[in-house]
Amino acid sequence: MTEVEETLRRTFGQAADQAPRLPPLLPERLEQLHRRKRGRVRMTLAAAAVVLIGGGTVAVVRGGDTITAVPAAESFSAKPPASVEKVWPQAVTKIPAKGPGGLGWQPVALVGDRTPLMVTSTAETGAAVAVYAYDLDKGVHQKIATMPEPGQHGFAGGFAVGSGHVAWWSGTKDRVAQLWSVPVSGGKPKLVGSQSIKEGDGSGIDKLAVAGDQIVFSLYTGGVFTVPLAGGTVTPVEGGAGMHLLAWPWIGTPGQGGEPHGTEYARILNVETGETRGAVTHPGENLRFCGVTICLGRTTKGGSFFRHRDGSGYKAAPGNAVLTSPPVQDRFYPSPYGDRRPAGVGLYDLDTGASGDLGLRPDGQWIAVPSTDPSSLLLSYQLGDQLHLIDLTQIR
Repeated sequence: MTEVEETLRRTFGQAADQAPRLPPLLPERLEQLHRRKRGRVRMTLAAAAVVLIGGGTVAVVRGGDTITAVPAAESFSAKPPASVEKVWPQAVTKIPAKGPGGLGWQPVALVGDRTPLMVTSTAETGAAVAVYAYDLDKGVHQKIATMPEPGQHGFAGGFAVGSGHVAWWSGTKDRVAQLWSVPVSGGKPKLVGSQSIKEGDGSGIDKLAVAGDQIVFSLYTGGVFTVPLAGGTVTPVEGGAGMHLLAWPWIGTPGQGGEPHGTEYARILNVETGETRGAVTHPGENLRFCGVTICLGRTTKGGSFFRHRDGSGYKAAPGNAVLTSPPVQDRFYPSPYGDRRPAGVGLYDLDTGASGDLGLRPDGQWIAVPSTDPSSLLLSYQLGDQLHLIDLTQIR
């Protein structure tokens, strides 16, 4: 059985008790998408997740390699009353969907306030070509670096910004993850370290961040490591065996792969203070994903909700959220709306109850959901020849 087949078997097997039988075409189409995404070698350029609706099942393919199957609801989230531009005009910026050289580009992190890090990529393979800083207020960009040739060093992904540097990783054909950095001010990328990837771990590194003078990362199959931004030896983080990076200094388990399935990040550890936190589950509910403080769950009756991982602060989601992570900044979440089948995608504010229509519409059996950068401050998605960027810091 191939890795893809095993992923599909495990995913749909978990949903079997809740979801109707899948139509024959759905696993095949999911596998095709999975193969296409793997062919781009983990090109996590903040590309939007894809939601596929088939029969009675909703399948969500995230920016990485995970396929999550959940039962389709009678209705999804409630339709927002107006467009996101009308609800939060101060937060929405539109820029050309193509950058220098006529190449498509995507925001992958924030270099500073109102300045996303943009990565251009080729249409043929999705290989990263260069990184830029884009000033949203002035509408101008500045080149930071040209990416190393993917033929020699693999495709780049997992971009993060911190301590005046941009960091990322690339995977080689001999199953080695290479860690890179370059100053935000510009320069030539520097190979700062490398990490062997286990056979069968098709995703390599599942998360990467910059913390002080270190790059912090975790493997898809588990294990948290650091390497100096200036270059040096990759070192395991104490207490990080089998764990995954959540939001430094928090690490946890289980992750997307490598451990028995259950609530993602049900148990987390602060590696700087030693504090641990679990996820409380009440009768009649199933927690699916947790952040540092907020968890996403579904009740046995099918409704979606958010609450603190200690069991307090319960908030029902309007309709039934289709999500693969907790709400952004513990407050915002994008989710399809409609009856039985998504009619569009809205952005919902759990604190105020406000919501805005993002303008995304189904394309056959598919509908895109916007991505968020690692700092959870910026949402992005493409409509036509424009990229729509939502700066969540502008929403009060």
